[in-house]
Amino acid sequence: MSKKEKNQAYSPFKVVHHMERLNLLKQNRQPVPAQVQLVISDVCNHDCSFCAYRMSGYTSNENFGILDATSQQVENNPNRKIPYEKCIEILEDCKEMGVKAIQFTGGGEPTTHKDHPKIFQKVIDLGMDLALITNGAILKPSVIETLVHAKWVRISVDAGTPEMYSKIRKIKKEKFNSTLKNISKLVEAKASSTDTDLLVGVGYVVDQNNFGEIYKFAKIASELGVDNIRIGAIFTSEGFEYHRGHHAAVVEQVQRIKDDFQSDTFTIFDAFNDRIDDLVHESPDYDNCGYMHFDTYIGGDLKVYSCCNNAYSKHGEMGSIEGQSFKEFWMSDEKVNAYNALKASDCKRCMFNAKNKFINYLLTEDPVHVNFV
Repeated sequence: MSKKEKNQAYSPFKVVHHMERLNLLKQNRQPVPAQVQLVISDVCNHDCSFCAYRMSGYTSNENFGILDATSQQVENNPNRKIPYEKCIEILEDCKEMGVKAIQFTGGGEPTTHKDHPKIFQKVIDLGMDLALITNGAILKPSVIETLVHAKWVRISVDAGTPEMYSKIRKIKKEKFNSTLKNISKLVEAKASSTDTDLLVGVGYVVDQNNFGEIYKFAKIASELGVDNIRIGAIFTSEGFEYHRGHHAAVVEQVQRIKDDFQSDTFTIFDAFNDRIDDLVHESPDYDNCGYMHFDTYIGGDLKVYSCCNNAYSKHGEMGSIEGQSFKEFWMSDEKVNAYNALKASDCKRCMFNAKNKFINYLLTEDPVHVNFV
């Protein structure tokens, strides 16, 4: 391939839709992602027991912690934030490249970044879709006004009582009710807006401590007036064995909350069983990861990772944008080679198996029955 052809193949200025992305992948070209997950802060105001980034020995902890040269202890809540100017540079690059959506996530808690209100607003000003995953504990009124113009916000709660909230997040139990109040304020702001299509959701990651409070929290969530609840599962190096003892109890509760609370205005997303399937599946039995070409992850360490599941891991590290722009990195041979080299079968686990298998099916020479829905 000539230099001119290569620049055309990997041009970040070509805005594409999903079918165009698939067509580029069929031609062995790497398209611009539809979405970028951006971690603006690795600092968190909570200390969740199931946080993948702070779990020693887990893949997402490999690049996350910082070794203290004096004590030789690893700091697993590093005071690491992307500077405001770099955040704006990344967002402007994303807009120019044709990225459609920005999701702020962790790493740490996005709202601990002192400039997060301006950074969130910049996404909206640039005309990209905004999404946020947050613990919701320090949502300010001005930020809530901005979030009304986001596409979706998911507040992670993961407990049905103040006592459990305190236990798993290692904070004062009074914070449970104050977080619920912040959720209520966001719901109220959405309801009073005449120009919003925001979806407000809450998250519940199941672990060995909190699995018995799923039903209790789902009832609270439905009464708060949120649009949905997502039931997930902690990923650990133990795989499915970690969940074996409470698996049946979780399945029973999820079915109960569907029976008792699901409605036209309150949706229950059962990601728990999907995650269990992924854990049982372990390493993918295919090499091509199509999903990483739709969703790119930029960590608070300014490294680009193949996906959130591989975030802060050596295996998922595609390169760094420290000292270069995201746009420059995306056009580089380094990036092209890194993406070409990654094999899904080398991943220890994958939470995008279903999506990858469907993408790979569509990339086959002549997929059958694609016109049937």
